[in-house]
Amino acid sequence: MEERNLKLVADNNPRKRHLLLLLVALVVIIGLGIYFLLTDFSIQKVEIKGNDTYTNTEILDAMKEDGYVNNTLLMIAQNQIFGQTYLPFIDKISMDYDDSHILKVRVKEKLRAGVFQYMNQYVYFNENGIAMESRNTLFNGVPVVTGVKFNEMKLKKKILENKVPVKESYFNTIVSITKKIATYKLTVSEIHFEGEDDITLISSKYKIYLGSSSYLDGKISKIPSILKTISSSYKQGTIDMQLYTDEKPIITFKNMK
Repeated sequence: MEERNLKLVADNNPRKRHLLLLLVALVVIIGLGIYFLLTDFSIQKVEIKGNDTYTNTEILDAMKEDGYVNNTLLMIAQNQIFGQTYLPFIDKISMDYDDSHILKVRVKEKLRAGVFQYMNQYVYFNENGIAMESRNTLFNGVPVVTGVKFNEMKLKKKILENKVPVKESYFNTIVSITKKIATYKLTVSEIHFEGEDDITLISSKYKIYLGSSSYLDGKISKIPSILKTISSSYKQGTIDMQLYTDEKPIITFKNMK
């Protein structure tokens, strides 16, 4: 009985050794794979393209604050899985590489619908009327909303939810105007409110009196063709649309020398 037991133990040793060798080999292969993954795809340079208002430094700093890994493959995989955008007015970021040590980042920015000046800062809001970011820079092409007073301004909140001494419809009008400006590709530097029924747009050296927010789509849709017509003959002036209705589209122009 003792000889038989000894023989059984001896028969099992080669199998255990094979399994151990296989395990060691597997660990070595995985270790080498991780080593080459970390060394052959380590990021030595980040190339950023497509950004207009955000600087390369701003985007790179934001990336490093949100799950940055010093590896091109892992960064690409992470971006595809989680779809990080990093900054408030970035719509989409895509990543790839030609050289394994160079991460190529392609940025697509979102439209800033408008901006308020508050506490010596420019507070930008999106098309939903949410205050998204505060900067000391005023970007070209983003209309500044003036004539509106704030008691308080908080980011990540709708401008309606901030402490403002005017009613909700006022701000629905602001957002509606900024959306239509973008839709009709107008170059408007300022949207000025003396009140809900006294709205003025500034486009280059032309003042456009909208009056109330009634017939807003009809009014703004006419502005591009009007500006195209008058700009060939007049360098500045006022366009009065206060009497405009869809039934009677009354529009007058006054030249200002």
